[in-house]
Amino acid sequence: MGRCILTVFVIATLTILLINTASALTYEDKPNVTAYIVGLNHLTRGDYKTINVVVYNPAERKKVDYFDEEESIFFSGREDMIFTAYNVELKLEGNEYIEVKTPEQKIPALPPFKPVNLQFIVKVKDNAKAGKYELKLKVKFDRIKDLAYIDTFPPQVVPVQKVVSGTNETITEKYQILTETYKIRYEEESFEIPLTVYIEEKSLRLEIVNVSTENMVGKGKGKITIVVKNVGEKVGKNAYLVLETPSGFTASALSVSQASMSAAPMQMSMQPSAMPSAMPTMPSAMPSMRSAMPSTMPSAQISQPAYYIGDLKPGETAKATFYIKINVKDEGNYTFKVKAVYLNEFGQIEESSSVPFGVYVAKAPDFEVKSVKGRVFVNSKGTVKVTLIPTADLKDVSVYLTANPPLSVLSTEYYLGDVKAGKEYTAVFKVQASDEAKPVKYPAEIKMKYRSMDEYFYTDPKSVEIKVNPKMKFEVYGTPKIEAGKEGIVEWTIKNVGNFTIREATARLTITDPFSSSDDTAYIGTLKPGQTTVIKFKLSVDADATPKKYGLNLEVKYKDLEGEWAISEPTKAVIEVVPPKPPYGAIALVVVIAIVAVAYYLRRRGG
Repeated sequence: MGRCILTVFVIATLTILLINTASALTYEDKPNVTAYIVGLNHLTRGDYKTINVVVYNPAERKKVDYFDEEESIFFSGREDMIFTAYNVELKLEGNEYIEVKTPEQKIPALPPFKPVNLQFIVKVKDNAKAGKYELKLKVKFDRIKDLAYIDTFPPQVVPVQKVVSGTNETITEKYQILTETYKIRYEEESFEIPLTVYIEEKSLRLEIVNVSTENMVGKGKGKITIVVKNVGEKVGKNAYLVLETPSGFTASALSVSQASMSAAPMQMSMQPSAMPSAMPTMPSAMPSMRSAMPSTMPSAQISQPAYYIGDLKPGETAKATFYIKINVKDEGNYTFKVKAVYLNEFGQIEESSSVPFGVYVAKAPDFEVKSVKGRVFVNSKGTVKVTLIPTADLKDVSVYLTANPPLSVLSTEYYLGDVKAGKEYTAVFKVQASDEAKPVKYPAEIKMKYRSMDEYFYTDPKSVEIKVNPKMKFEVYGTPKIEAGKEGIVEWTIKNVGNFTIREATARLTITDPFSSSDDTAYIGTLKPGQTTVIKFKLSVDADATPKKYGLNLEVKYKDLEGEWAISEPTKAVIEVVPPKPPYGAIALVVVIAIVAVAYYLRRRGG
């Protein structure tokens, strides 16, 4: 009896196992996961890099054996489910030199031949050795094993009401919804995919060893000398150092330099055969040796100053000097950058990363106007003295004065030479005021020109005022008399009522009817302000001149403060014409006639 029960149990167990085995799906090409790196798989020590990994499922639709009809009906039209990898987990693992920064990535479903691009960020350690390395991509996913069970339910009717647009009519529609519930069993797969990467030698990399500057002053020209070191592991052949300047600065390379090693100087090969055929065109500041150097450069570098240093090997240093034209005037630290452009081991043009460094720029030179003293008169030339104080030591300084009509600056530049900060200097200018000028203050501008290195620059102009004094004036005193029909010497007193001494002066009388003269000028000579002198003219008066006072115009021609001839405004010289006196004989006759007439009168009365 016991043996019979044991036999039944064994048969039942085998039957269950056979049923479970037969219920599994079988197909020729099951879903799988494969991966490979796309793009660059070369890494550089000390850098963060992004590795692009393409993951895809290579499964193809081939023959599938279903356990029963129910399973076949369920997967009918759903065959993609069978060939899809589910719950895909991918984790990239590094090694002692390469650290993976990106955590595990997951893909819910990976259908066949639909690749997914994943990115992994890795950090290459500084002590990594150059060579070939393998990273491990750990893969884990699920694939469908079989359909565990499926239950279907009678269709459910779902009423849905709709309102017909534009009417109040409501339509009720009925939909049948088929419902079912099922369970699928999965089996898990896991494995590793090796991904090959390469750690390269470091390309040419620059390190700033020293920066020295000279004359870096706003609104000027200075010089920057840079010493760099190749801290990479590759040689930069026929290298140039390229300077990148901030806004407001313009640079030019000074000359050709020789690269130097830390232990001993390096001799540059100047043979044309050692030079590449595609390197930078040198700036105009480069010396004649440029004919022995590369003739062309990448177009991106043409507009930047380039300094040829030749081959730069690992550990070597090189020095480059650049002239800097400074167009800013504000004091501060400004960021410059330097990089190397060179040929790599394959003869291709490469450039290193730009290395920034700071340069201090002093405030642009300026000056203070302490005083402006002028002796300028209307319709005359005069001097303007400007006393100024510079804020910095400067070389070859000239002061410029500009003005607009009615003023004209006859000597616009006054040379001071080298000046010291804080010291007073006086610039003298000749200025002329036209006859249209008024005795007021007129605006003008003054600025300094100075030499910085081998170029000249200007300070910002400052506004000043030039005072114009009234025109030289004279007053004439006295009213000389002259008989009609007579010629005589007439005298006036003239006074200098102006503000400066006149020299070599002469008075000129404008002769009009009824006057005439053979000499209309009278010499004055030197006449100081407030001083008077007598001037004399020989005049003739017509006999029929009406006795009265006449006004004649009198002008003074003189030399002004600058020794230039000037003519004063006309002033009135008053002269009186009186009736002529009768002759002496005629007077005696009149007297006799009068005596006779009186005697005759008296006799008549007595008789």
